Amino acid sequence: MNDFLTQSHWIGKFTDNELTHEEEIRLLDQASHNPLLRNELRLDRDISELVADYDRIQLSEAIRKTMKHDESKVILPIYLKIAASVMILVTLAGIAGLLIHNTNQNIRHALHTSQRFIIPRVQGFPDFLTSIRTVNTTLTPAKRREFVQNNIDNDIYTPRPEYEFLVGTVTRDISVFVISPVPRVKCKSDSLILFSWRWMSCFVPVSLEITDNHGHLVLNNMQMTDESFILSTKCLARGLYYYKISAGEELVTMGSISIY
Repeated sequence: MNDFLTQSHWIGKFTDNELTHEEEIRLLDQASHNPLLRNELRLDRDISELVADYDRIQLSEAIRKTMKHDESKVILPIYLKIAASVMILVTLAGIAGLLIHNTNQNIRHALHTSQRFIIPRVQGFPDFLTSIRTVNTTLTPAKRREFVQNNIDNDIYTPRPEYEFLVGTVTRDISVFVISPVPRVKCKSDSLILFSWRWMSCFVPVSLEITDNHGHLVLNNMQMTDESFILSTKCLARGLYYYKISAGEELVTMGSISIY
């Protein structure tokens, strides 16, 4: 195995502390004479720490939401509990008195009268939901369509965190040099996007994958041997997409495409 392949194979192991003592000494000795190798070691370590930081942020956010949820729980004072119990007892006593008062009348009629006495006159939503009912009833069909469309627009352009921090990143695979497009593309729905690259050393088939911001694969061109590919955005709906260019099994670069 030549020095380049050895370095590429050992960089990830160095970040994960999987090298033997002899291998680590050899790699650090090569890095002391090779600025590019030192930069690769630093970049690989930074990406690893960024992924770890993202996981810690997710865990911290989950803990914070749980603590906030616990703090928001309402604990009723003892006197409110006593007052509620008294109100229930008074209500039951009133129902019992009403039934006794109407013993000479038809039982069905008495129950009907008691139900009219207990059930609120307002039909439909309870009192604490009347504001929601008012909002729903005042929305016209056009406003409801606009409300739904705004929610859809916000959703289709929401960035995907695990892809965002890789946008514009060029990995250590130098067999393919990507010329275009730029890392972040913004275009209309009837545009043409040129993907072009050049082989630097040996020939390796190039693959292009495009996913939406929910991680669903929408385009997968595998083992391309040409030096360019033209993508027509007419086949894609409006929204945010991520493209990934790979050479063999190695990721070369990633970018985003926003279609308006």
